[in-house]
Amino acid sequence: MIKKLLLLLAIVFMANVSMQAEQFVNLTPAPAKMNVGDGEFVIPQGMKISMRGLTPEMQTVVSRFVRDFNAATGLGIRTAKDGQMVIGSDLGIAPEGYNLDVDSKGIKLIAATPSGLYYGLQTIKKILPPNVMAGQLPKKRVEYVLPELSIEDEPAYSYRGFMLDVSRHFFTTDEIKRMLDVMSYYKLNRFHWHLTDDQGWRLPMEEYPLLTTVGATAPDVRITDRKEKKQYMAGKPYGPYSYTRQDLKDIVDYAAERHIEVVPEVDMPGHFVAALTAYPEFSCDPKAERKVWCDPGVSRDVLNVADTAAVHFAEKIIDELAEIFPYPYIHIGGDECPTEAWEANAQCQELMKQEGMTNPRQLQSRFIRQMADRAATHGKHLYLWNEALTEKGADSTMLRDIEASIFAWYPADDAVKMATANQLPTVYTPFGPYYINRRQTKDSAPGAGPGNDDVKRTYTTVPFSTAVPGSEEYLMGIQGTFWTEHVSDPEYMEFLALPRLLAIAEAAWTPQDRKDFADFQKRMTADAELLDLGGYKYTRLYMLYPVGKSIGPDVIGEE
Repeated sequence: MIKKLLLLLAIVFMANVSMQAEQFVNLTPAPAKMNVGDGEFVIPQGMKISMRGLTPEMQTVVSRFVRDFNAATGLGIRTAKDGQMVIGSDLGIAPEGYNLDVDSKGIKLIAATPSGLYYGLQTIKKILPPNVMAGQLPKKRVEYVLPELSIEDEPAYSYRGFMLDVSRHFFTTDEIKRMLDVMSYYKLNRFHWHLTDDQGWRLPMEEYPLLTTVGATAPDVRITDRKEKKQYMAGKPYGPYSYTRQDLKDIVDYAAERHIEVVPEVDMPGHFVAALTAYPEFSCDPKAERKVWCDPGVSRDVLNVADTAAVHFAEKIIDELAEIFPYPYIHIGGDECPTEAWEANAQCQELMKQEGMTNPRQLQSRFIRQMADRAATHGKHLYLWNEALTEKGADSTMLRDIEASIFAWYPADDAVKMATANQLPTVYTPFGPYYINRRQTKDSAPGAGPGNDDVKRTYTTVPFSTAVPGSEEYLMGIQGTFWTEHVSDPEYMEFLALPRLLAIAEAAWTPQDRKDFADFQKRMTADAELLDLGGYKYTRLYMLYPVGKSIGPDVIGEE
């Protein structure tokens, strides 16, 4: 209780000090351009909103804003012919951008698209008291005041993502929705859903029912006790855990209302043990004993890419993903795929001989092309981890031909250089600072790697520093990536991801020359109240607490 009181005092102190020079505007990610004046606009009861030249889709965005705003404030705002808030359209504004002007008379918001309008309205909600964004009526009367300001804003990158692995540990749709809410607060727009791996298969496929029974059950599971700072095996089967088709549609719809697109991933031809446990006939050694994995690692047990039945199975996975997820991309992983099984398999060796291959990695490139061709029949293209490009023997020409996109993770800077040199769209998500599942100090609970990837390192990482000059059009964006080998519950997932996901959001939206860690600390600290309203667990590392001081890299306050 004392810690929370000190934290609130810190926020008040910062706001009072800031307002003496310039009004403190709590807006993360920081906008591209913002000027703050001395005045303010108090939102009145029953405020009227005038819509001018909006498309039906943009009108829907406004309607949802009115619904949510009234639920959180009780102010009863409504649309009308004329009003203190004017919302208009201007096709000259960037697709996800908006212009916002506030003075003592009212609000003017202009955008070109539904997404741009949504982000402008999110900005208004974010600047106001945190109950507005949290969607909660306050217990006491609150005055809703916007500072006088002018904002011209648009994102630095089109892809602004968060990836969650639900294979190693399963997360329910309600738990995922909580993270989608946080993404929406901070203008993130891609939810990368890692649905399958060696440790579990979560995608329903009616034609292959064993995937969500045998493949969705691990014989044991690793549990992390973050309070005791130790790990142990549960000593019992984990699962079967999978989603229904309705679950997947529910997440797609929930995300879409928040202008978030879902990127589904089924990792293949490697990281495929769960599938091969269910259907061993698709492996290079069908008679081998195998089971769904319980622990991290890289398995040599991979899909038999020379077997026509196995390739057809993979094509049916593409068909399933294309039918469920409406967006024009499918992620098939392609990472950490050893070739030893192919080298020992007669079918694979015969295929290499027939096609004049000199390197077993060419088998993977051939498989990727097959999956790309199948995806193309649905009007979709592939996303891939960087090994599909950076492993020795990989076919970069093929990747250009299929218009693949590369997720640069390890070594990320080398992968960025190689991808941009090959004119391949690239997402930057480096192992370490953008792998926000990693523990943040050496004294944290056991987890993925050493504890040096705290929020400061995440924030101060400069993305795409190794991109080939002149390759700006291929810099798709930024992603915070979260693997769950060591994270067995949603509270610990939130605790590690937050507030580092806020730093990811700022890297993805805010121009590099507008970023400032000291200023971000103030806003991150102020956002503790918003996270508290949502009941989120989060790391207080580097928050300004107690007054005027930050928690250093060796201390994590949890309560």
